[in-house]
Formats: sequence, structure tokens, C-alpha cells
Amino acid sequence: MFAFLKGTIAHKELSTQPVDRLLLDVSGVGFEIWMAQRNLATIGEVGEDVIVHTFLAVRETELTIFGFETQDERQLFQTLKTVTGVGPKLALSIIGTLGLNHCIDSIVNQDDRVMSQAPGVGPKLAKRIMLELKSKMDEFAPHAMKSSLPVVKDNMRAIFDETRLILEGLGYTATEINMALDSVKKDNEFDNDPDVEMLVQLSLRALGKASVK
Repeated sequence: MFAFLKGTIAHKELSTQPVDRLLLDVSGVGFEIWMAQRNLATIGEVGEDVIVHTFLAVRETELTIFGFETQDERQLFQTLKTVTGVGPKLALSIIGTLGLNHCIDSIVNQDDRVMSQAPGVGPKLAKRIMLELKSKMDEFAPHAMKSSLPVVKDNMRAIFDETRLILEGLGYTATEINMALDSVKKDNEFDNDPDVEMLVQLSLRALGKASVK
């Protein structure tokens, strides 16, 4: 019903959860929109005009609008919902926790360990998502894959995993950690494999920058 909504940000409800809420003023009508934490943090500030790509979920007792920064995220959301056991809020949580490219890459590479990072996705559901959606990922290639993040080499995976565990121990959420590591990989070209201490320091720096925006 709604492909997108264009309006002014009236309120942003940010929490520690992977899914938060946006109140968008569209010509004097306030629309409550559920968005992934990472999108809500970057889409704009209160008072700014924005375009939110949307999906309207219809149930017997409620109408819920889910929002996205890009059409590709909206399309992936709809694809994830086709998997048995994945409802709209869980689909949004998966995209919000992993990000578009990491989510697609995990399905293409059948990496259920990455998919299991999303809250509410256990090992069995992660494997089901891998199995049911791998053949559907080609449709995202022209858009998402061309801007895919740098690939983490196999011999660096253990280093990133250890860094992730340290950041989790410091109280950061999976969404915050993924966003920080994405930023580190984008902003740094490592001549040699970085050590855990260096990655932790760079990640904390990225987390610090994100917290002051």
C-alpha cells in the first residue's frame, strides 16, 4: 500500500534493541514506523525532511509500518519474511543487526554463524534461512553486491571473532559491533593482518564517533 513516505522527522525512539521507532510527520499526519536501529541512527535528525521506504504489514488486529533507508533493504525484508518462522519484526532485526551486505553475503556463503548473531535467530533457524534463500540472492547482485564491504580473509576471521567477543564483553550490542567493524574495514587498508588489540582500539574509536553523532 505504501511504497515510501516523505515527511519531517518528529521523533526518534532509540534504544538498545535492534528495532526502534520513528515518528514521521507527513503533511500534518504522524506515522509511527518501525525501523532497524542502524537505519534510525543514520537516517536524519529531528526536524529534517527524509524519504522512508516502507512496507505495511496487515494483521487482524493491527496495521504496522516498517521502514527502510533503501529499496534493497525493503526487498530483502520481504524475502526474509518468506522463511517459515521469520516474522516482520525478526526480519527487520536481522537486517538491522547484520546490515544489508553482511546479511546477503552470509546467505550466499552459507555462513549460519554470522546469521545467528541476530537476536532471535538460533542455529536451526539460521540453517533454514541459508537453505531456503540461497537461490534467491542473485536478484540482489546488481544492487547490493556492487557496494559490498571488503571481504574478511579466512586467516583474519578468528581475529575479528575474538574482537567481537571482547566488544560484547564491554556491553556493546551486535548491531553496534557490526557497524563498528564495517567502519574499520572500510576506512583501513591493512598491509598485514591486524592483531586483536589494534582491531579493538579501532572499533572503540568508531563506536565513540558514532555515539557523538
